[in-house]
Amino acid sequence: MRNLKKVLALVLALVMSLSLVTIANAADFSDNADIDYSEAVDVMVAAGIIDGVGNNSFDPNGTLTREQAAKLITYMLLGENSEKLGVEGTSFNDVAATRWSAPAIEYCAAMGIIDGAGDGNFYPAGKLTGFAFAKMLLTALGYDSQIEKFVGAGWTIPVATIGMEVGLHNGMENMFGNAEISRQEAAQMALNAIKAPLVQYPNKGNSVSVNGVVVDFTSQQYEYITTTIARQQTISDQKLSNSDDYTIEFGEKYLPKLELRRETDAFGRPAYTWAYDKKEIGNYLDDTDLVAEFTTEVTGKDLYDAITKNVREHLYGDVVTVTIDGEDNHAKNSAVFTEDDITRTGTDTLGATEKGVLTQVFVRNVNNNDKTLYDVDIVIINTYLAIASEDYDSKNGEVDLDVYGLHNKESKSSLEFIKDETKDTTATVEDENMDVSDVKENDMFLVTVAAGKVQTMVAPEVVADATIDSFKKGKDVTVEGKTYEYANTAKYDDEVLEQYSNTNLKDTTFNVILDPYGYLIGIEQNQDPDQYVFLTG
Repeated sequence: MRNLKKVLALVLALVMSLSLVTIANAADFSDNADIDYSEAVDVMVAAGIIDGVGNNSFDPNGTLTREQAAKLITYMLLGENSEKLGVEGTSFNDVAATRWSAPAIEYCAAMGIIDGAGDGNFYPAGKLTGFAFAKMLLTALGYDSQIEKFVGAGWTIPVATIGMEVGLHNGMENMFGNAEISRQEAAQMALNAIKAPLVQYPNKGNSVSVNGVVVDFTSQQYEYITTTIARQQTISDQKLSNSDDYTIEFGEKYLPKLELRRETDAFGRPAYTWAYDKKEIGNYLDDTDLVAEFTTEVTGKDLYDAITKNVREHLYGDVVTVTIDGEDNHAKNSAVFTEDDITRTGTDTLGATEKGVLTQVFVRNVNNNDKTLYDVDIVIINTYLAIASEDYDSKNGEVDLDVYGLHNKESKSSLEFIKDETKDTTATVEDENMDVSDVKENDMFLVTVAAGKVQTMVAPEVVADATIDSFKKGKDVTVEGKTYEYANTAKYDDEVLEQYSNTNLKDTTFNVILDPYGYLIGIEQNQDPDQYVFLTG
């Protein structure tokens, strides 16, 4: 094991909040760090619906133009066949037949998806609002602009209403509106549309005009398009109420190569995998059923309040599953707790829930014999320090990490989650799972581990060259007037700590490492020739 006096004290506490665990990434742009809706961008790029803007950039915050939106939706509807479209003339004065976007604009105009500006022009390079793009997507889903009043005064109200029902704003920080929509926001809305069911109007057009007044003889209420063929459910297996008919989602009709598979991730959380043409795009957390999450100590009452009375009274099998780092067999782990500990008066901290540890509560509806029952999954995810023991091995496409706090008790193929101050485990990360090609020896990372593998690895946040006012063993450190409590997953070396006092701390500066939740997880001393480090705990 590496001498603890000469290593930087870091332990992972989920820099990315573990909201995304990507196994394979379709989109590899130079500005990936600026992409907030990475799942949507990954899927849209893999399916060929949207591309970068050149120079290996996606320009996620660039505004979507009207012609770009027309091209995007045309590809959603026609796929590669959209490249075969051609035009001899156009419907708009400012769109030449030779313009790159002319075929898509004409197609969308013919389908009733877009309109001009009323002056004979389309303004192809004009910016697009969220409401306008939502209207285009709803029309592509089969909603009639005239019937649903997507035209005329107040058209944004029905667009917003139906758009919310469809879920076009799901996963977005802000609902679409009058503001200009960015390229990545458009990708997210388009992905939501792909997962939405198609509609049709069975009685559409049964009306006559009498003295200029349109009289409807039948209801023009839309209905969902359905099928009874189970194998066609590549996006969703949603059924109509009181029916065995499946709804047909946009992606199931227009993007047959795109597939959404629902499963469980390595940590035991509900997740799903996107694939295109049988090639995996990525694995992503499904937070639809996430009802609460904590990053500090959790009591029985906390969980009692999170799991509502109705859920507690209708548990499927009367079991609450607790998973720690992907393991639900805790016979040897004294930190485990059960549903018996989840009480209205429970004020004690439940085992394995600590500062800097992510605890997530998922409640899933399970229909069993026409009864509404619930599964409750409590997922606990620890974080750990990892230091590269070598440079990236380009021959084998991998890098070895020393993961501190984990001890491989039985075999190198399975990591047991036992915190131990004197032992560590070597884990190999392959570049087919995540990009490690730039890793150098002694680079340090915050990692999560489950299923015997490193699941995420990111660089830590560091407050550099800081002055430490004081430290309290096992409690907190005051850095330039601000006090930080210790993260649970940090360790310490008593022999090193004994060399420090509140007086000699001021003789040098330190690099202070914080976890994403504001807890201190490590301190590295600067300037000292031996680079002593004390590991807080």
